[in-house]
Amino acid sequence: MKNIPLDIIARPGFLIPPVMAGLYAGYWLNRGRRRHLKKRTGRSAFLNLYRTARNFAAMLGRNRVEVKGSLEPLRSGGILYSFHFGAWELMPKVLSRLGFRIGVIANRYADQPGFLARTADRVLYRYRAQPNVRVFYPGDGLKIARFLRSGGVFGVLVDGDMPYGKFDPVRRLGRLCGVPLVSFAVYREKGRSILDLGCDLNRLLRERPYEYLWAYRSRRSE
Repeated sequence: MKNIPLDIIARPGFLIPPVMAGLYAGYWLNRGRRRHLKKRTGRSAFLNLYRTARNFAAMLGRNRVEVKGSLEPLRSGGILYSFHFGAWELMPKVLSRLGFRIGVIANRYADQPGFLARTADRVLYRYRAQPNVRVFYPGDGLKIARFLRSGGVFGVLVDGDMPYGKFDPVRRLGRLCGVPLVSFAVYREKGRSILDLGCDLNRLLRERPYEYLWAYRSRRSE
């Protein structure tokens, strides 16, 4: 494994209470989100909310991440895919520091009305757009294809209302551009943060069900 130090804001433990409060306001007090979360997790909703807050804190905080698995399939470009699982936002930070050109796709919240949506869009863009990291949006298909063909590594989350709900278009993109698809996940194990490349996502979801963001809903269904 390779150790990649990420010094960002603060230690994750100090961030859990404010992140927990934000998630509580954003999901628990939103009737639609709350019903969706409880439908999927039942009595474990609060535990899942806590684990999600811990993962969000890890994404915002200072981390030392170990890379597990081979980087070789990505040397000439590729697609990294995962779910809303663990601390997924750490993947671009880690691989960009290893010299890879990373692309990620994000929703454009600024298209929605309201100050909070525009603010969220700006904050998330600044968080994601770092050296060697490029942010794409839905509708940027040609740009993404050119990025992949030029040797870039494109990261995408394939879960919608089901774990692989958006996987088929990603697989077609990989075939079109002639690049490999490699699964990834970022999670905590024995006090360490691990970026696991080529992992079994189904097994991780079975073994660590509360690390998944069960409150997530595809925007197409909202």
